[in-house]
Amino acid sequence: MVGTLTLAALAATPIAAAFALLLWLRWSAARAMGVGWLIATVLGLAYWQMDPTWLVASAIYGALGAIDIILIVFGAILLMNYLDISGAISTIRWHFSGIATDKRIQLLLIGLGFITIIEGVAGFGTPGALAAPLLIGLGFPPLGAAVFALFFNAPNPQFGAAGTPILGGVNAVIDEGKLAEAADPITQAEFQALVSGYSGVVTGLTFAFWGVLGIFLLVYWFGSEHERSIRGAARATVPVAPFAVVLGVVAGLTQWSIAWFVGTELPSIVAGFVVFGLGLAMADRGILVPGETWTFPERESWSDLWLGGLTLDSISGDEPKKEMPVLLAWAPYLLVGVVLLVTRWPTLDLVPVLQEFSVSIPVVLGYSELGWELQYLYLPGTMPFIPVAILTGLIYRMNGSDTAEAWRESTRQIAPAALTLVIVVSLTQIMIQSGEAAYVNASLGMMGALSQAVAFGAGGALPAVAPWIGALGGFVTGSNTVSDILFAALQYDAAGEVGISRSIVVALQNVGGGIGNMISVQNIAAICGVVGITGREGDILRKTVVPTILFALFAGAVGMVLVYVVAPGAF
Repeated sequence: MVGTLTLAALAATPIAAAFALLLWLRWSAARAMGVGWLIATVLGLAYWQMDPTWLVASAIYGALGAIDIILIVFGAILLMNYLDISGAISTIRWHFSGIATDKRIQLLLIGLGFITIIEGVAGFGTPGALAAPLLIGLGFPPLGAAVFALFFNAPNPQFGAAGTPILGGVNAVIDEGKLAEAADPITQAEFQALVSGYSGVVTGLTFAFWGVLGIFLLVYWFGSEHERSIRGAARATVPVAPFAVVLGVVAGLTQWSIAWFVGTELPSIVAGFVVFGLGLAMADRGILVPGETWTFPERESWSDLWLGGLTLDSISGDEPKKEMPVLLAWAPYLLVGVVLLVTRWPTLDLVPVLQEFSVSIPVVLGYSELGWELQYLYLPGTMPFIPVAILTGLIYRMNGSDTAEAWRESTRQIAPAALTLVIVVSLTQIMIQSGEAAYVNASLGMMGALSQAVAFGAGGALPAVAPWIGALGGFVTGSNTVSDILFAALQYDAAGEVGISRSIVVALQNVGGGIGNMISVQNIAAICGVVGITGREGDILRKTVVPTILFALFAGAVGMVLVYVVAPGAF
């Protein structure tokens, strides 16, 4: 084991160096991961003695694999920019400003409904960027708006923009070849379905209490002076708890059932729309709505901490406008959901038909083992995101200038993310392929050494540890997809070493990556920039770290039960 630990320490160097550069020197993700890529390349050639052509082919294979993810991200961003430039987003914000007057109800509708929808169709930091200004416009303190935009998104990045963390993250590093090596092999589609389903179990259970916890923390942190205690916050939470539990349970059941029975792309989209519609109907009819309206203390009493350094005058403007019918503003999101629902519905059996349409590179530098394929009618980025975005421009009658601006802005936004994804997937493939005995002289590859070390360190407690590894990736990179690319293969192999369910452990990795988004320095900095409270990142982090720990502990406990009680024989 000593030899394996030495190998693991060497293998960890590329990721550790990149993480250190991200955290302490605050380098960009592309630059930091580029250094990690160079270190992995040097180690692969010098220590693992990889055949140079095999190493280059592995790096190219990884870069090609990133194209799938880039197309999904670009399609999601493009649709969002069409909605923003056309005025649809302003109309949606205007609609929210007229819903309910109780701040607790408003937060539940936005947190469990709106944020869930936006994560499902856009992801990549968009929910926080949209929800935080919306909450400020509804009268929330800027610090609170930032905190709860992060808090309520935590059970959603597991499915990201139309399933990107699993489709583009897990699938990028756990392919048919890797699954075929198992004693009881399954297809990639079957493994994807298991990871999706078990991720939905954990996040679905979390949703059941997440709304109640959110309201408790809202009152505890931002209530009146006598409410900012455990007893005071509990008293203010109890009246709205039934409303929160109903929406949370419905969100959880919907997300889980879609993830388990339909597919990876739809859980957050469908759950968000169901909860949003139900919540609006309940609020409109006063069902389970507390008789006494709760709101924040008078603005004049807000501390500088709550304001995030802003002045009261600076947060009183930016009133959203109704620029089109509300239903028309929501139409593109609804259309995306309908297209994905129809094409992924199991009984219609359209998935095999869509997967037949593809472009491929069957051989990379002479290695057929590294063949690449893009299924363009099955990939959410190319169908339906980009076509729906174009259709949106026609429906909203956007002129040529606005249309060009949507494409120009989307290209600008995707460029750094695309570079990062190419480097990260390429880096991970070098580490994975360093274990291919036919082209490598070392006895154990980089990823294999890391997985054996994790298995040795965690042992039978791996399900409890797995979410924390995923959260580390999310915390450092700000992306659940990148966290899965970095650690999903490691967790898969570690589970195999321990002899427990690989699909459940990878699902826990996926859940953990979403949890880490709450405390990601990159995500917090992005929201601070949107809200205008740059420099207050530490204040936000000190609050979001509490629910992060609670969620990770809960996910680990559920994981232990799933692995050892509910499904001990799962793949």
